[in-house]
Amino acid sequence: MRRLFLPVLLFVLFTVFSARAGQPSYSADVTVDVTADNASAARELAMRRANRQAVSAIAANFTTREGVTVLNKLTDDQLLNFIRETTVLEEKTSNVRYLAKLRITANDKILRQYLQEKNVPLVVASSAEVMVIPVFREGPDMPALLWETESPWRAAWQQNPPTVGSVRFFMPTEDAAPFLTSAEQALGLDAELFGRLSSLNGGGDVYVAEAYYNGDDALAVSIINPRNGKRQIFSVGGPRTSELFNQAARETGMRIADELKGRTVVTSTEPETITVLYKFKTLSSWLKTEEKIAAVTAVEDIRINAIGNGRIQFQISYVGDLDTLAGALRSARLLLSETGGYFTLTDM
Repeated sequence: MRRLFLPVLLFVLFTVFSARAGQPSYSADVTVDVTADNASAARELAMRRANRQAVSAIAANFTTREGVTVLNKLTDDQLLNFIRETTVLEEKTSNVRYLAKLRITANDKILRQYLQEKNVPLVVASSAEVMVIPVFREGPDMPALLWETESPWRAAWQQNPPTVGSVRFFMPTEDAAPFLTSAEQALGLDAELFGRLSSLNGGGDVYVAEAYYNGDDALAVSIINPRNGKRQIFSVGGPRTSELFNQAARETGMRIADELKGRTVVTSTEPETITVLYKFKTLSSWLKTEEKIAAVTAVEDIRINAIGNGRIQFQISYVGDLDTLAGALRSARLLLSETGGYFTLTDM
């Protein structure tokens, strides 16, 4: 947990900060349902599985898929070293079955230190909303479908849009229909069109995901980044059911998330410090802002210098470069600006 130093602050505020739970990006909710020879064995096996799922999900917030793979190679006992706390949210047991919803919190410092020792790249995790335009063809040379209800690819993105770490994916709504009228238009990669779609997404990323059957038991997907024309092509195998399309959507999400992470790889682990001034209306609004700042992976520490008259001056210690930090804060709707040797933070 990050330490917060409050040399000039009311005691009540210190109490609120000190009692704050771990950041959401270092916790994961996991559901387990395990059957074994007896209830005790089922619970033990469920906990081991839950720890593995949670560590993978948490690590996905601040490392690449390579880093998650490194962690997946560890034994169950080794993964325990990264677990700080497990909270049982719901629990049911029988003689041979254990069913539970668990909230597992990792020790972020130990986890990140381990990945650094293994020379695994760390990234600045930040929330993002990515629009995906799902184009479907029955075959490589068949007509392309976009808004048509008979498209199973569209149904997958509409009903089960994936979330990867702090990156949420969604397909365009009817707001885009007047100027995004067909699949062929989407595949044309017109810069003006995608500029308008990006505006609908608050300036965020927009991708095209074209899917078509590749034989009787495979679905091929081509991911297109309209900003640079880059394509990624992959296939998933299985019968032609809705699960095949859901699996392809999840893989698409993971590949796009990896590309986004590539923009924010931390090249230096030596922390830098900047002084920041922030104006707030109420104490609760500052607390919410502080939570947003602390949730950014690059932020190592927050040290408050002074507070009063609706203003707070504090220091942010961070790793990586300043542009990456500013970009991560923007994704949290916070604008970092430099003014005369110090920085100001404003709500967007």
